[in-house]
Amino acid sequence: MMQSDDKRLFLDMQEHPENYSERQLQAMMEEIDREADAEAAWKRFEERNGAEGKRRTKPLLRFAAMLAGAVLLAGISFAAVRLVRAHYGQPEAQAEVLQPVSAEILPADTTVRFDNVRLDSLLSAVSAHYGKTVIFSEKKLRRKMLIMTWRPGTPLADLIERLNAFDGIGLSLEGDTIMVYETDEEEEEP
Repeated sequence: MMQSDDKRLFLDMQEHPENYSERQLQAMMEEIDREADAEAAWKRFEERNGAEGKRRTKPLLRFAAMLAGAVLLAGISFAAVRLVRAHYGQPEAQAEVLQPVSAEILPADTTVRFDNVRLDSLLSAVSAHYGKTVIFSEKKLRRKMLIMTWRPGTPLADLIERLNAFDGIGLSLEGDTIMVYETDEEEEEP
């Protein structure tokens, strides 16, 4: 490896070969053509940078190991979540909207009997008749089974009051939306 003085001399020899003898030019060419001694160069490098180079690599190796560990943990966590979701299904949504299926308006003097019908089916018919949207606060409320009769001519507020009498469910009318929420299953009596 050429030192900085050797480099300057080499450049000067290239620019002004007339200032140097044939022997000097030949010696410089032989030095350039000689194979570099990698082992000697490595030893010189270690002598100059040995301790400093070792100090630099340890923190980098630690950082790389920590980064690899974090990526590994993230991958394991992702796989675990995917497996749990695949096995148990997606988590239930907190609020679900039931849109009216049709705008069917029943005659006011008819009586509709709901015999062991799910709450979401009952409210689907009711919301279609009154032109309202239904929002369930919890998915499990949709599966509540009810037995009741309904006269389409009665006001919606009266129907909501009757449905609120069932244990575990509560309904409220907020604008064009019927909100369905869970109430305490059993109320304590004194």
